[in-house]
Amino acid sequence: MVSGSTNRHSGRKDVIMQNDASPGLYVHVPFCRSRCTYCDFHVAALRPGVVSEYVAALVAEIRKYADSGFRPRTIFVGGGTPSALPIDEWKLLLSTLSDSFSGDLVEWTIEANPESICKDKIQIALGLGVDRFSTGAQTFSEKGLSLMGRRHDAERVSTVHQWFSECGVPRTSLDLIVGWPGQDLESIEVDLESVRSIDPDHISLYHLSYEAGTWLHAMRERGGLKPLLDESCIEYSNTFLNGLADQGYQRYEVSNLAKRGGASLHNLNYWLRGEYLGVGSGAASFLKGKRWKNKPDVSAYISKAGKPDQVDVEFPDSQRTMTELIMLQLRLAVGLDTRLFSELTSIDFLDVCGGSLRIFAEQGLLVQEADRIFATDSGFDLLDSIILQFVEDVEKSWNAGT
Repeated sequence: MVSGSTNRHSGRKDVIMQNDASPGLYVHVPFCRSRCTYCDFHVAALRPGVVSEYVAALVAEIRKYADSGFRPRTIFVGGGTPSALPIDEWKLLLSTLSDSFSGDLVEWTIEANPESICKDKIQIALGLGVDRFSTGAQTFSEKGLSLMGRRHDAERVSTVHQWFSECGVPRTSLDLIVGWPGQDLESIEVDLESVRSIDPDHISLYHLSYEAGTWLHAMRERGGLKPLLDESCIEYSNTFLNGLADQGYQRYEVSNLAKRGGASLHNLNYWLRGEYLGVGSGAASFLKGKRWKNKPDVSAYISKAGKPDQVDVEFPDSQRTMTELIMLQLRLAVGLDTRLFSELTSIDFLDVCGGSLRIFAEQGLLVQEADRIFATDSGFDLLDSIILQFVEDVEKSWNAGT
C-alpha cells in the first residue's frame, strides 16, 4: 500500500502460478461462545446438545462426499470457532476428516481462537494430519480486544503460539485487524513487536468493516463511537505493511502476507477460482460449474443428517465468470491472468476493459506484463474502485452484445 510503489511485487512469481490445490474442502463449525462486535458470519450459540448433533450431521455429510469419490487437496476447518468444540467432538470431526481424505492433502488448516485452544487439542490435531493453525489475534491492544468483543487477552496469544512451537506445529498464521476506533500508531507498534516475537509464517491483515447487523454498525449509526478517518486507516495500514515487510513478510494478496513459503494454499485456490466443496450449515461450494450454499440454518442442517438443502444455486455464465475472475484474481499480487480469462470466457480482456486499464496504468495503479495485470501498492489502496470499474465495463459490453 505504499503509494506509487511496485517494489512489494518483486517476488510475486514465487506464488504458485498454476493451481495445484484444487479442489479444496471447507468445513464450517458455526459455534461461538459469544459474537464479536464486528462479526456478521453465520454463527450459533455453543450449546452442548446442539453441538454434538451438529457434529454428527457434519460427519455424515463428510462421509457422503468421501464415499462419492471426492478427494480434496486442502482442508480448512473454519467458523465460528472450531477450537471451541468439546474434546470428544473435536476428536470425532478431525478423525473423520483424516480417515476420509488425508492421503491426497497438501495442506490442512484449523482456525483456533486463543481462549478455546489447548495443548491436548493441538496434539490431537497434529496426530491426525493437521499441519497449519490460524489464530484469531486481531490485535495485541487490550483496548482494541475489548472494543471488538474478543474473549482473550494479548498474553494468551503468545502462550498459544508457544504451545504451537512446543508441539511442533509446522505452519502458523495470525489474523490481525487494522482501523478499529481508537487505534493509534503506538498500538500498531505493539502489534508489530508481538508479531516479531511470535514469528508466524503467515499474516492476514484485515480492515475493520461495519457490517449491517453488527454491534459496531449499530453503535456507529447511533453516534456511540467515532470511526477512524479513511486517511488514518490508510496511514495505519501502510505502517503495518511496512513493518511486516521489514520482518520479511511478502504481500501475496491484498490482505495476506507470508514468509518461509507460508502462503495459504487453500485460500489461493479461492482467489484462482479453483473448485471447492463446503460442508456444514451455510457452507459454499463451487464444483463442476455449479455454485451453491448449504442452507444457513443449524437446526435444519441437523435434521437433514448429512443431506442439507442447497440454496443460491447457480451455473455461472460467461458474464459472471468474467466478473468473478476480475474480483478474485486482481486481489492477488500476481494479478489477473488474461490468458485464462480468454480461455474461460472466449472474450479478450482488453476488448472489454482495455480503456479503463490504460487509465489506471497511466495513474500508476495497475501494471500489465505479458499475460498478467496486477495492482501496484497504491492500486491496492483503491482496489475496490478499480474492480468496480472493470465490472461495469463487463456489464456494458455484455448488454451491448459484445
